[in-house]
Amino acid sequence: MSRKVNLLLAGLLMVLGGACKRPETAVWERPVQRIELVQTVPGMTPDEERALVAQLSEGLGVPVDAPDQGAGPVRIFRLTLKGGPNPNVGRGLGKTLLVSTGGGALMGLLIPAFGFTTWATVRSAALATGAGGLLGLAYGPFWFKDNQSLEQEMGYLPWYFIAEWDVLERRPRFGEEVVAHSGSPGVFFGRHTPHLDLRSTMKPLPPESRSEAEIRQASLKAYGEALVKHFRKKG
Repeated sequence: MSRKVNLLLAGLLMVLGGACKRPETAVWERPVQRIELVQTVPGMTPDEERALVAQLSEGLGVPVDAPDQGAGPVRIFRLTLKGGPNPNVGRGLGKTLLVSTGGGALMGLLIPAFGFTTWATVRSAALATGAGGLLGLAYGPFWFKDNQSLEQEMGYLPWYFIAEWDVLERRPRFGEEVVAHSGSPGVFFGRHTPHLDLRSTMKPLPPESRSEAEIRQASLKAYGEALVKHFRKKG
């Protein structure tokens, strides 16, 4: 594939992506009437699901009462949430360096993929992979120290979450239409759901309240607060 074709495809995808409506915009252009949660979070209970939905409903101004299905299309915000315990828990400096070096090397190798092209020679690919690995190696100690500081301050490391955000319109007898979608996090070139930093919304846990369930609940609450802040900021 020629360079001109590569550039044309990249430009076309950027234009199409820029034209797509974002959930952060669609949520405010017409009031959302319902929050839906689809989750695959290990151990998450129905009570925790209801608590997260209630938190998002309050934060986004969604009515408590269910909308009248016969009154017309219902606008819905759907959160598809995956997650699990923080993989950095119990990870020492050596393993942290190994992971950061490997990640940096992989990113160095994949740089041309962002422009829909490949390295011209094997030597170029090897040099980029090596440079990425060195950068990852240099970053490792800072990453390790940052995790240690956060765990000492809060008493735990928050769970990680991967999400998709959708704004839908559901019509009786006509199904539902996707008004806005944040993009699948599993698609390398697709639009990704913005990463939410939970540091500003985390609350410390005392030593007697650091079970897996309590850390999961604290992390879910922090995620809900961070999501509401993100949407309010963009609205």
